[in-house]
Amino acid sequence: MSDRFWDEPDDDPKDKTEGVRIIGAEEAAEAIERGDVAQRRAEGELRYGDRPAPPPEDAQAAVRFPLPADQADALVRPRPVTPPLPHWTDPPTGEVPRVLGDSAESDDDLDAWSGFAGSAPRWRDQVGDWQEADFDPAALTHDDESRVGALDERRPDDLFLFADAEPVALPEVPKRRRATPAAPPRARRPVPSRLADGQRDLQMATATGLGLIVITLVLFKIGPAAAMVLVTAVLLAAAAELFGSLQQSGYQPATLLGLVATGGLALGSYWKGETAMPLVLALAVIVTLLWYLTGVTRQNPTMNAGVTLLGIGQIGVLGSFAALILTLPDGIGILLGVIVAVVANDIGALVVGQQMGRAPVAPNVSPNKTLEGLVGGGVFSIVLSVLLLSMLLSLTPWDTGSAFALGVVVAIAAPLGDLCESMVKRDLGIKDMGSFLPGHGGVLDRFDALLFCLPATYYLCRLLNIA
Repeated sequence: MSDRFWDEPDDDPKDKTEGVRIIGAEEAAEAIERGDVAQRRAEGELRYGDRPAPPPEDAQAAVRFPLPADQADALVRPRPVTPPLPHWTDPPTGEVPRVLGDSAESDDDLDAWSGFAGSAPRWRDQVGDWQEADFDPAALTHDDESRVGALDERRPDDLFLFADAEPVALPEVPKRRRATPAAPPRARRPVPSRLADGQRDLQMATATGLGLIVITLVLFKIGPAAAMVLVTAVLLAAAAELFGSLQQSGYQPATLLGLVATGGLALGSYWKGETAMPLVLALAVIVTLLWYLTGVTRQNPTMNAGVTLLGIGQIGVLGSFAALILTLPDGIGILLGVIVAVVANDIGALVVGQQMGRAPVAPNVSPNKTLEGLVGGGVFSIVLSVLLLSMLLSLTPWDTGSAFALGVVVAIAAPLGDLCESMVKRDLGIKDMGSFLPGHGGVLDRFDALLFCLPATYYLCRLLNIA
């Protein structure tokens, strides 16, 4: 780098280009002291190449704040001073405040509206009031040019005349035959199973009940084998109704397997006693799972296997205790005693519930079952069990104490079986499991309480050494 200054002439004639040399802080300070460096121009000072032009004649000088004292009064317009308002407790002065105090138009408007300040409403209830100078009736009339429609008298008179109009021939309409009145619709026969209001048809229910009692007594008179045929048929019919209701509600239970397991539990219990029940039940569980594993039914295997085992357990397992009761020495008498106590409970609940029922036991499950009916059914089952079984019929092996115990057991177990069955029907969205028994619904609807009472009675006999 050369040591000469930037303004010194170039001694080398060969290098004609200009260059830039970066100097340090000390050298820059020396250059400023010698005056070799131009100072920064002030703001507004002309620079190299600027051409000052004269400002226009109407140009307004730039306003810079704070304003000088001589310019503040000229540029800033003072606001009009509003006179103070009177206190609200002072009487009104009648003055109208000026909105634009320095405007000439506001004075004219004020004069125009001031005429209404002292005027009052004018009533025109006489004929002479309408003849005053300020009212011109002619102003309300219409001229001929503005009349239109019915008021226009310039229209021709024959504009709406139809006397000379030619008649228009209408097409002939063929005559129709007179319609024969339809025959009145035939009245539908009422459904014998239930009434419209949800109550039982008592006449039909009584007739059906008497028929069942006759069939039961005849078969029980023959012997335990004939009674076992009736028990097996009732259990299979009840299981078929339950599996059919499940299918109608969208489930796919293994119906065939459920019927076979139900019949196997009943027959195995009658043949081999209590030892057959665990074996048949275990086989039913295993085969049910294999039923869905092998693809006989593929949809929702867990849910469908569950409802299948529910039917087997509720009807097959509980109903097989009737077969176990028939294996006892006085099995027919014990089974007849259970049936009598359950029927008494049902009659007492129905009669007392209809006459005195107010408080529902489970409104979400069965709204028609009341607490009064529950108590009435329990009382009927205890009293009638003692009167009929031990006193009037002297049915073996029931005495007064055992009949009383049977009535208490039935009073507890029968309502539970009825409510559980109502819960299942409510969940499936159906009213009755079937219509096989007129006046009662299905077989399961009639024997749902008895299914819960059979195991309770069997173990009561074992506990009290009955038979």
